[in-house]
Amino acid sequence: MVWSSVYAAGTDYGTDSELIQQVEREKNQAHWSGLPIWGEQVREMGYELPIPVGFGIYMNTQDVEYVATDDFHVNAVGGLLGGLGHSPLSQCKRTPGMDCSQQYSIPAEDVRITGQDKSIQLRLDAWVFPFLNVYGLAGYTKGSKEILADLSNAKMGDTAFPIPATLPLNLEYEAYNLGLGSVLATQFDVAKGINPIILTVAGAVTNSWTTTTDSTILTKIAAVRVGQRYDVPYGKLALLVGYQYQSIEQNITGSLSDLGVLANELQFDVDLKSKHTSNMSLAAVYDFGYQKEWNLMAEYSFLNWNQLIVSMGYRF
Repeated sequence: MVWSSVYAAGTDYGTDSELIQQVEREKNQAHWSGLPIWGEQVREMGYELPIPVGFGIYMNTQDVEYVATDDFHVNAVGGLLGGLGHSPLSQCKRTPGMDCSQQYSIPAEDVRITGQDKSIQLRLDAWVFPFLNVYGLAGYTKGSKEILADLSNAKMGDTAFPIPATLPLNLEYEAYNLGLGSVLATQFDVAKGINPIILTVAGAVTNSWTTTTDSTILTKIAAVRVGQRYDVPYGKLALLVGYQYQSIEQNITGSLSDLGVLANELQFDVDLKSKHTSNMSLAAVYDFGYQKEWNLMAEYSFLNWNQLIVSMGYRF
């Protein structure tokens, strides 16, 4: 998740500090990009704005539970699940009129899915307005899915699987993604002597294409964060608490071989989504440098899934 905030410039340096005032004026002069729109008017009101254009590197790791959104279909050759039709499962499911009765169907509620993803993202962003940031990102993900399918209620047509067993599938994949997002940001002065309250509302959509399974991943994220920003040595530190929304949808199709007594070869097809969509987070952002052009960020998400994001960025 990419986000930032509007900065207040309400520090009083005293009328006798001409040098400091000159430095502040130079730091807040118009940017080469002409952004943000209405930036000059906002600076005249006494607000300090971040450098409008920046890029960053984000590293993310998360553990997520999933649920199947339809029955889990398998087509096997050999083993206890063998003897099924040999037509490719994807063709069988998507070809009108083709007989799919030879495949086993496992009820969605009998399928347990957990996953872990580690990714690195490159992001380019710009403050179009003082209150609106837009960004694009591109990245690489290495992930895994562990699927445990209970065969107790699996059926091939009207015929149930003859013995109790669990079908384990351990899938590893790599993916490349593209995404777009935006951030709305503002701040509120609550009382004299108290730092302003920062409020950000962010949202993004990414689509990933995997290289080792026939799969795409659609991720939708949103977050509301609130906190304050403090003067610290060599820069500014923002501390925020947030509420997150995350929805992950994925269709997984592919094949595996050598599954022991269950099958010599197995084709599978399942649609899944993240089990939980709401989470809480704690974040810290440290801006430093002559013009606060560098920044470090760390965010930990907890409650319904564990997620850690760390990043480093530069504005120019």
